[in-house]
Amino acid sequence: MLKIDVIMNSSVEEVLAFKCCHLMDQNLEIHVTNLAREPVRVKNSCELVRGEERLRIDYLYPPGGYTIQPGDTVAFYCTLSDEVFERYESIVFRDDRGREHTAALRPAGVNAPPPG
Repeated sequence: MLKIDVIMNSSVEEVLAFKCCHLMDQNLEIHVTNLAREPVRVKNSCELVRGEERLRIDYLYPPGGYTIQPGDTVAFYCTLSDEVFERYESIVFRDDRGREHTAALRPAGVNAPPPG
């Protein structure tokens, strides 16, 4: 089981731009924590979901696949506009066994605005 925390407009953008790789505009930060008793392998991609609508994000930084050991956390970053983020309700990562791990993008009771 994976715990997924999403931070939109994270301050990590400034750190990445200054410290590493000259990555600009990385405003979405995603922490993926392995709560299972066994390692879980994920790719550097995810999907944002709202009902039947899915938006695949396959440009997460850092690139590659990651084996997350029990209790460990991996952080991913990308650029995403506020307008796109606001349209979706949850985020999904798939592991190497095809299992989907889903988390809400907002706290319980806070819904995405209606489609416009």
